[in-house]
Amino acid sequence: CLGCHEDIVYEDRDGGVHREGLLANLTGSAHYRFFTTKHPNVWGFDGKLADDFAMGKLNRPCPKPGSLAMTAWAELVVTQAGDTLSEGCGQCHPGGQYQAPLGEMMPLYATLPRETDAIDCLICHAAAYDMDRKQIVRDRNGRLRWGQDRSLEAALTVTTPAARTCLRCHQHNFGGDLYVDPVDPSYMQSLRELGDRWPRLRHPGSKRGTPFSPTWDVHAAAGMSCLDCHFSEGHRVARGTHTTTLMANDLPGVEVSCLDCHDDPPHAGGDSVARALNGHLAVVACTTCHIPSLHPDNATRRDFATTQWEAEPGIHIYTDVDKRCRPGDGIDYVWWNGDCTFLGNPIGDNPGGGDRYNFYDAAQRWPEFAEFDYAGWYESVMRPLAARRPSKLYAMKRFNGRQHIDLRNSGPFGGMFVPYNLPLYYRDGDPDAAARAEMDKSMMRMMYGWMFRIYMLDRFMSYMGIDGWDTGSYEDVRAGRNVEPRWLPTDAHLEISHGVRLEGALMCGDCHGPDTVLDWERLGYLEGFRDEVVFEE
Repeated sequence: CLGCHEDIVYEDRDGGVHREGLLANLTGSAHYRFFTTKHPNVWGFDGKLADDFAMGKLNRPCPKPGSLAMTAWAELVVTQAGDTLSEGCGQCHPGGQYQAPLGEMMPLYATLPRETDAIDCLICHAAAYDMDRKQIVRDRNGRLRWGQDRSLEAALTVTTPAARTCLRCHQHNFGGDLYVDPVDPSYMQSLRELGDRWPRLRHPGSKRGTPFSPTWDVHAAAGMSCLDCHFSEGHRVARGTHTTTLMANDLPGVEVSCLDCHDDPPHAGGDSVARALNGHLAVVACTTCHIPSLHPDNATRRDFATTQWEAEPGIHIYTDVDKRCRPGDGIDYVWWNGDCTFLGNPIGDNPGGGDRYNFYDAAQRWPEFAEFDYAGWYESVMRPLAARRPSKLYAMKRFNGRQHIDLRNSGPFGGMFVPYNLPLYYRDGDPDAAARAEMDKSMMRMMYGWMFRIYMLDRFMSYMGIDGWDTGSYEDVRAGRNVEPRWLPTDAHLEISHGVRLEGALMCGDCHGPDTVLDWERLGYLEGFRDEVVFEE
C-alpha cells in the first residue's frame, strides 16, 4: 500500500490541516506500538504522575490474559489430542511480525523494513477480509507469525474503517469470545471465522461484558461507526480523558463525550422526570444509568492458579470463579475524576467533601504488608489526587485476577506478574510449570537484566510503590522459588462505555428505591443520609 500512499492529510480537533508521512503516522500510533509515552491521568502509588514514560499493552503483564505481549506474541498450542490452535497477543495487532514491535520502544532498536512490509493494512481497511487467514503460520525456518488476508478480493473493498472492521479485534474486549448477536452476527466476524487450519483459541469470560452490537448498544443499532465518536488524526485515535486500564492513549487531551452528539441537557421535555434527570448530570455520568447490565459471560474474578478442563477444544483453562453482571454487583458505582492508579483503581472523591470516601480498601492485603498503614498512605497521597478535578458517579466493571507474583519484586499494592507459557498452560493445566517455562524465553532473561532495569523497570516499579527492580530474583522465579499466586490487594475497576441502552436504563427507583443498587455509606455519605434519599415505596 505504501507504494502509493506515502502521505496522509488530516485535520486536528481545531480544524488545522496537517500532512504527515503515512508510515510515521501509523508506526507512531498506539494501534501499532501497543504503548504511548503520555499518560496525564495515570498516577503511581508513590503519588507521582506516570507520564513521559513508555507504557501500554506491550510492556504491562496483566491478570486478565495471564500473558505478556513481549513473550506471547505468536504461539501454537498443541492439545493432548494433537489438535493445533493459534494463540497470542499478536492476533490483535495490524502487523505480521515474528515478535512484538519492540523497535518503537527499546533503545538501540529500530523498526526494520521487513517489519513495516508486514503491516496488515487490510484488516482495518478492507470491508471484505477473510478472518480465517488470521491464524498462526510457520515459515520455512520454523518461525511463527500471524497470517493475514492480502487477497485481491480484500484489496478491492478498501474503505474507511467502520464498526465491523474495528470489531475484528476489539469485540474480544467488549463482548468476549463466546457471544454472537443473533440480530446481526456480522459484528462478531472474528468469532465466526477462527482460522481454517490452526483456529484461534476462544477465551471464556469477557473482559468488559459490553458487546458492541445491535442487541446490546443503541449506537450499533443506529449503524454508527467507531470514528463517529473516536476522533482521529490519521491512525492516532482518541480514547478520551477518562481511562483506568488501557494505558496507551494517542490523543490524551481529546475528550470522547456523549455531549459531542447529544444535547446538553440531554433529557427532552419539561416534565418533572426530565428535570430531575438533567439535574443529576453534574454528579452522575450518562453511562451510570445507560449501561444497566453486563453480558452474563462477564468475568469478575479470574484465577489462573486453578485450571479446569474444557472438553471443546480440549484444553485446560483458567477458572472464572465469579461472573457477575447486575448493577451493584458486577457493575460497581464509584466516584471518579478520570484519573487512575497504576493498577487500574479509579481515583475520585465524593463531591460533597467530608473525606469519607475511600476508593482503595486493600481488602485482600498480602501477609507481608499486613501492618502497612493504608489509611495514612491514602490520606497523604491519594486524597489530594482525588481532589484534583471534579468527580462524578460512574458505573464501572469490577475485576480481580489471581496470577503468579515475583515476591521479591512486590510491595503493599501488588507485585510483578509472572506470565505463563500459554502452550504448556493450556495443554497440561499446570500453572506452576507454565510460569517457570516462560522464564526461559530470551525476552524474560533480558527483562531481568541491567538494560531493562535502567531503561524501564526501576521507574515502572516505583509507580507500584516498590523501591527498584530486583534483577537478582530471576533464578528464583525460573525455579519457582519466592513465587506465589495472589489476588491484587484491591479490585481493579475497568471503565465501561459501550453496551449503552435506552430501553432498560436505570430509573429513579433503582437508586432511590428499597432495592437500591448504591452503597450510600461506602460512597461517603453520612450514616442516616440513605434514609433521606431512599424510599420504601
